[in-house]
Amino acid sequence: MFKVSQEIRLNTNAAGSLGQAIGDSIGSDGSNPESACIFGRYQRTPDADAYPTEPPQVYIAPELTDAGKVQLLHLPSGAVRINSTVSFIIKRNGVKGNFDVRLENPSGQHGPALQLESLDPERFQVQCHLTQAGLYKVHIKCNSVPLPKSPYIIVTIAGAPPADTTVETASPSPTIPVFQSDASKVQSRGLGLTHINLLERNEFTVDGSMAGSNMLFVGILGSQGPCEEVVVKHLGRNIYRVIYQVRDPGNYIVVAKWGEQHIPGSPFSLISE
Repeated sequence: MFKVSQEIRLNTNAAGSLGQAIGDSIGSDGSNPESACIFGRYQRTPDADAYPTEPPQVYIAPELTDAGKVQLLHLPSGAVRINSTVSFIIKRNGVKGNFDVRLENPSGQHGPALQLESLDPERFQVQCHLTQAGLYKVHIKCNSVPLPKSPYIIVTIAGAPPADTTVETASPSPTIPVFQSDASKVQSRGLGLTHINLLERNEFTVDGSMAGSNMLFVGILGSQGPCEEVVVKHLGRNIYRVIYQVRDPGNYIVVAKWGEQHIPGSPFSLISE
């Protein structure tokens, strides 16, 4: 058991009252001070400190998680104004485990875990208060496994909502016709959807020729606010070319909607170079 044997000298001069008594005896007979020391051989093991002094702890690993089954419902797809409270629902779809939801503000700071309100065994409601303008990121994990599309993006803009007015107008407001379209059939391609070059023209193409009749909406927002100029040019047969230019480095989000629905891949998260 013991691997090392060594000599240890114990000095008893500093051992309280016993040391004082020994010191007096040494001073009276003039003997060597080393006579106040006790010599002997002691055995020790170099691994003595490695032995545990507390009872062992048992750690339980979480079960395997298929985070791809989890659904996120009612997350805002458009921009919301600052000082607004946003709520959304996490649906388990049979996935067991614990959820961790954290909000990253536009400054890149992560807040504490958000509170989850249980609506039923399958659904949780989450609320978060947005106080800054820019891009918020919602990080969601189940059993420490991030959801496939996490972090989710929430765009906030500054400004007060338009005031209500009771003034009646003589002419009725125009109504938007109902279009028959399918945004999932819209195709997009181009370098402007994968990376951004500062002070250069960035462009991409949106092809809605197979998606039915509707309108294309494009918006680009960065950490300093919206893009100064976005040009959308119709090339015919519901095919569009989008051209934009940015001046400030940082993270950007490109939103493209076919009518009221996002096209596949939207919103796109990009970083300027």
